[in-house]
Amino acid sequence: MSRSINIEGVKQKASRAMSQDGLEKILAGIVLILFPLILIDMIFLAVLLAMAILSLILKGILRRKFIYNRTGYAKFSINSDRKEVLFTGLYLLIFLSLFFAVSIIELKTFTPLIVVIIPTGALFTIAHCRTKIRIDYAMSFFVFVSGIIGLIFTSSGYDPNTVSAFQWGGLGAVFLVVGIVQLRSFLHRYPLPDGKTCDASSK
Repeated sequence: MSRSINIEGVKQKASRAMSQDGLEKILAGIVLILFPLILIDMIFLAVLLAMAILSLILKGILRRKFIYNRTGYAKFSINSDRKEVLFTGLYLLIFLSLFFAVSIIELKTFTPLIVVIIPTGALFTIAHCRTKIRIDYAMSFFVFVSGIIGLIFTSSGYDPNTVSAFQWGGLGAVFLVVGIVQLRSFLHRYPLPDGKTCDASSK
């Protein structure tokens, strides 16, 4: 029993450490910046989905390249990766369904607020269950506040699609900046050991 508890504790500490490297926020920021493209033409929906999937792959590649050789690497269970992929896929499916639903019924004014409810819940759940880092709680709150601000603008007569485009582009920029700052801080906090290069692919 104690061994199981210890392993679980190690997993939580590793997850908390990795969440501070900023890579997830950088990749999420890029996807969010691209999101308004689907408001221009639905052909870009395929691009958005491809970027979401690619970001999961890139996260692993970038961590092997720049992070694991600074902090070490442990593979706990393939189920963790599968759960992350399933969670991301389910989240995208629910989010896109909600986005299209509010676009075709008489709720367009509330679009900026409604479409951030799911992301806010997802981010808060991740922050509470996995990272317990204050910046992650703050980011989930910031996403929700962006929905309130968007609702104020649409209620004032602005086009909901235009407001949503600026909303998601702005959120993407914030995630990107926060992620870059976290990554720079992480690399400074964990310098490469003497004699090591930035490539951890041999591990």
